[in-house]
Amino acid sequence: MLSFASNAVLSKARAMYGKRIKEKNYNDLLMCKSVTEIAVYLKRKTSYEDVLKDIDETDIHRGKLEEILRQQLFYDFASLGRYDLSVGEKFFEYLISRAEIEKLMHSLMFFKSEKSGDYTYPLPSIFENHTKIDFAKLSDIKNYDEFLEAIKNSPYYKILVPMAPDVDDNVDLTKVETALYTYLYKIMFDIIHANLKGIYRAQMDDLFNSYIDLNNIIRIIRMKKNYSLSKEYITASLLQFGNLKKQQIQRFIDSKDCEGMIKDMKNTRLVKKWLCSGEGIDDNVSKSMRFKKCTHYIRFSKSPPVVLMSYIFLKEIEILNITNIIEGIRYKVEQEDIKSILIR
Repeated sequence: MLSFASNAVLSKARAMYGKRIKEKNYNDLLMCKSVTEIAVYLKRKTSYEDVLKDIDETDIHRGKLEEILRQQLFYDFASLGRYDLSVGEKFFEYLISRAEIEKLMHSLMFFKSEKSGDYTYPLPSIFENHTKIDFAKLSDIKNYDEFLEAIKNSPYYKILVPMAPDVDDNVDLTKVETALYTYLYKIMFDIIHANLKGIYRAQMDDLFNSYIDLNNIIRIIRMKKNYSLSKEYITASLLQFGNLKKQQIQRFIDSKDCEGMIKDMKNTRLVKKWLCSGEGIDDNVSKSMRFKKCTHYIRFSKSPPVVLMSYIFLKEIEILNITNIIEGIRYKVEQEDIKSILIR
């Protein structure tokens, strides 16, 4: 029998999910002509009302609006986790680590740009008590040594020290990303396997492993299609998690071209199931798959951790959709073209 706390998590998450951005909201947002109009709509017509209540929507920058929306993830997680600390505390570590890694990747991508500060969104105060990264330093780094100085007290320091720039001052971002996300997913799978059993462990494993498999597939396709990289480099760039067998992955890597690789992929249960649903293989395929799985689990799973993480993943996709609308409107992309990339 589920505890009162567990029931509270399930009920609260589903109630919050009921307040999600729906088709009518997306259509309304697509009709907006500026960031100001989007901010006004989100503030007055959606569940982002509280997080946006103190902004001046007539004078808000695109980046700032996106930053504030992303903070909602942490507020929502804290709101759900307080009903059952055994759920919240364990999985909060994953959320914190992932946010840190996203910021580290952004900093490395943009530290040579004078606009680097635009890519460091502020985090809620709850975050400050859990991180060992000096974000003040990170927002103004000029080189890799300053980057390492900002993270020297964090677990990422030992991971990234060996990845200093080459003689041309280039950082191998793919190698860095693989190392950081390997660390992240090890944390998550350790948490899952230490705290969940039976069908609930299987559901949570499914959420992560299928996502990782599809991301690995997308990465292989991109590397084979756009870059002349060795098979050894491609192999080293993949996350060593997921349900795909090493032999299957190696066959994909050994394919002469992307067309042959996709043909081989159709023989795997994961990709065959995806393609039979009418979807293609593109950069959004892993997020679209996660959206469908999370929509199912948030409605039917009886596991508080599974429902909680499903809600968080769905919220992330919702924020991604809003961000894509903001970007599309900014660059005057046709409404139908923006709509075609929304995940819903």
